[in-house]
Amino acid sequence: MLLLVMALTLVQGKLIGAGLVTSSGGASPAYPTSTAFQQTPAPAAAPDTLPADTLPAGPIQLLRPDLDTLPAPAISGSTAEFIMSSDSLTAPVDYAAEDSMWVDFEAQEIHLYGSATVDYQTISLKANHIVLNYGTNIVFAEPLPDSIGRPAGQPEFSDGGQSFVAKEMRYNFKTKKGIVYGTTTTQDDIFVRGGKSKFVSGAVRIDDTTRADVIYTEGAIFTTCSDEHPHFGIRTRKAKVIPNKLAVIGPSNLEIMGVPTPLWLPFGFFPLKSGRSTGLLFPSDYQYSPQFGYGLQGVGWFFPIGEHVNLQVTADYYLKGTYALNTNVRYVRRYKYSGSFNASFRNQQVEDDELNINTNKGISLQWSHRQDRSAHPTFNFGGSLNFQTNLVDQRFINSYEVASQNVIRSSMNMTKQFPGIKSTLTAGLNHSQSNQTRQITVNFPDATFQTQTIYPLRNLPGKQSAWWKKLSMRYKNALRTEFSGADSTFFTQATLDDGQYGFRHDVTAAVSLNVLKYFNVSPNISYEEVYYGKTRDYRLDGNITQDTIIDPITGEERIEVSSLGDIINELNPGLASYRTFSAGVSVSTQLFGKVKFRKKGLLGLQGLRHVMKPSLNFGYQPNYLNGRDYISDTPYFIAENEIDPLNGDSTTFLSPFANQIFGAPTASEQRLGIGYSIANLFEAKVWNKKDSTSQNVKLFQNIGVSGSYDFTLDSLKWSTVRFSGGTQFFKGVTRINVSATMDPYITRYDAAKESYQRVDVFNLSEGRFPLSLTNLSSTISTNITVQKIRELFQGAEEEVVTDLEEERRKRREEETTLFEETDLLSLFERFSIRHTFNFRFVREFNTDDPDVDDRGTPVFQQIANSIELRGDLQLTNNWRVNIGQIGYDFTSKRITYPYLSFVRDLHCWEMRFSWAPQRNTYQFSIAVKPGTLDFINLPVNQNRFDGGRLLSQ
Repeated sequence: MLLLVMALTLVQGKLIGAGLVTSSGGASPAYPTSTAFQQTPAPAAAPDTLPADTLPAGPIQLLRPDLDTLPAPAISGSTAEFIMSSDSLTAPVDYAAEDSMWVDFEAQEIHLYGSATVDYQTISLKANHIVLNYGTNIVFAEPLPDSIGRPAGQPEFSDGGQSFVAKEMRYNFKTKKGIVYGTTTTQDDIFVRGGKSKFVSGAVRIDDTTRADVIYTEGAIFTTCSDEHPHFGIRTRKAKVIPNKLAVIGPSNLEIMGVPTPLWLPFGFFPLKSGRSTGLLFPSDYQYSPQFGYGLQGVGWFFPIGEHVNLQVTADYYLKGTYALNTNVRYVRRYKYSGSFNASFRNQQVEDDELNINTNKGISLQWSHRQDRSAHPTFNFGGSLNFQTNLVDQRFINSYEVASQNVIRSSMNMTKQFPGIKSTLTAGLNHSQSNQTRQITVNFPDATFQTQTIYPLRNLPGKQSAWWKKLSMRYKNALRTEFSGADSTFFTQATLDDGQYGFRHDVTAAVSLNVLKYFNVSPNISYEEVYYGKTRDYRLDGNITQDTIIDPITGEERIEVSSLGDIINELNPGLASYRTFSAGVSVSTQLFGKVKFRKKGLLGLQGLRHVMKPSLNFGYQPNYLNGRDYISDTPYFIAENEIDPLNGDSTTFLSPFANQIFGAPTASEQRLGIGYSIANLFEAKVWNKKDSTSQNVKLFQNIGVSGSYDFTLDSLKWSTVRFSGGTQFFKGVTRINVSATMDPYITRYDAAKESYQRVDVFNLSEGRFPLSLTNLSSTISTNITVQKIRELFQGAEEEVVTDLEEERRKRREEETTLFEETDLLSLFERFSIRHTFNFRFVREFNTDDPDVDDRGTPVFQQIANSIELRGDLQLTNNWRVNIGQIGYDFTSKRITYPYLSFVRDLHCWEMRFSWAPQRNTYQFSIAVKPGTLDFINLPVNQNRFDGGRLLSQ
């Protein structure tokens, strides 16, 4: 009966006796020490409640608490509640446990079970079982087996932000020293796993306010592998570790899968400091090439410069003389800007088949800068620069992206908005470089100033609907300098001498009027001026051709000049300009046509809709053939026969402004004509059975017809008629674009010019169709993925993208997420197939045996027909196959640059193999994943020079 009463009292949490604490109040310090319980060994497992066999022997035996249905209360307390000795700690030790606790007053020990914690000043200790001796100030911690016998709740020790995990530890709060077994310390991505270790808290002063712990360990291994038994690491006999600072090691060697390797180090150190610090960069790759010899890649040094800039200097070196020097600068300032700058100098020595050494040198520069959106409301500066000489990247780098890059482009611009005057200024540098012709073009400075549409009379008194208040104006000017030359001679004086300079500004004015309710009438006027710093002079090269003519009757010889030479030109300095002017009136309207069907119609077709947008443009421009610059008196055009009186054509004109930055004026007399265009859109209303609604489907988009009529011409007043249009099928999977040119006039052979020419005779007058086909071109492109195929067959609706940045973020996540394999097609979710078919019909004439009655025959020409496959194939969680590109060109009948790679995830290692069979190059490596120890790798590769020699043998 007494036991039952005591058990009920214990459940209510009010029993305080025999040193057993079941409430947050802790044990009573007034309890007589003569009745202290006898200490028993710690339990072998971490029970949910205190087992009976671990209860101390005493005058009172409690019921087994594991028979109680109520959860055990959380327990906490402090050593301040106990009678402490004079040499005790200066501050109390706080403790807590989730499961249970008991106190041995005779041994002065507090036993804590289940997620136990002990805190003293800045020191914190966590474990499943902690024994705190408040007499000797020593704490002991260890894990306890879980329900299946595995150790759980390993000790976690932390002191002022420095922490480690151990299998078992003992620590003295008074001396701040401890012994640890099986410690694991994590510093950034490095795991330091030791056997038996001794550590001292706060033994090293970091600065005036911070002290660091020191750990002396035996049998430690340094690794970036997170596994309990690391797959690799640097094993050392002795080591001294200062967390968050550095680790000094003695004799050590590389260990892989528990097996020591011959790679041995007499001593070493690992910087463990979080953040940026100056240090050595180990080689990223070790290579052997028959062409270059043995080599190292990426060995160098890292320099943090200030708070916002990092500098990295590396070098690649091969024993046969090939080397590269690389500099990488990265900078970032939060909410302001970020960017990077890369500069490389590469010297390559290649041995040809005759054992001659060919040296190729070149530089490569890349600069990218991005300004944060919140940095300035009206000013922005950013872009990217990419420049190289002597095709240096293509010679050194084997990647598909570099090999397939035909044109390198750069653009670095500054943009300033002026809200007060509604205008924008853009200035910067633009660059393009062809890897095929090796021609470089640089536009610098390249500046543009333009205004928004301005309504200068809008604020005048009167009704807002008054026509003069709809008058609009826009002004734009551009300043451009262009330098062009080969990459080998670009940085020479000749490039500066051949530079071109130009300035252009123009102003346009228009007013939009609504006439007769359905017509929009818009008169417009435009004026433009162009200034050049150089003009093109034309002359004969002086190579006179003479023929000797013999009179067949008299036999006399005479010399006859048949050619005065070829016409050549050159740019000479001199300011010159030209002006152009045009005026016109445009009239446009819209016409609608509808056809409705009853109810749901045929096959769900409920109706058809046709939108037609006709437009007429009346335009005028003056005669430019006789124009002259009032500044330099330079004529706009020069007849060819004025330069070459012997063979020059009087109807062919050459301009001093030709082939310059902004071009030349139109070589035409006074023009007064009319242009017409008709745009068409065809839509269908279709019943959707899935959601029982009607949807509008675009059948044909942008079906247009355009042409012109010139009143001032004596003949051929009608221009050719241009047709264009496009549509898409299968929810955008397949797109078709068509353009065609048709001529109302016939084409007839001109014996005098020995060519076929348009003549002023209509096709209709010969009984032919009014328009004859001149050329027709079409492009059919298909881009489909497995996901798109699923959507087509499942009837999934198109997703409307409203937030472009969010859509890009989702796609990046999808690219890095492993698809769940639900069926065979799910393996190919990331695959895309692209097919492009480009063809044209051209009217060809028989030039070998010309005939005036020949009207030409349409001939089919295939321009391009290729198919390519790209994507990732995730075979398993650890195997991935990447097809960068593989395809076939049906026109040239060859495989288009295949590039394949295979990746095997080996936990902390990664195996990669990439292969470009067309260049006969490959790269294979087994390497530690990117991190502090990623210099540990085994590379085997073949560059394109070695591969090229093998192919030639």
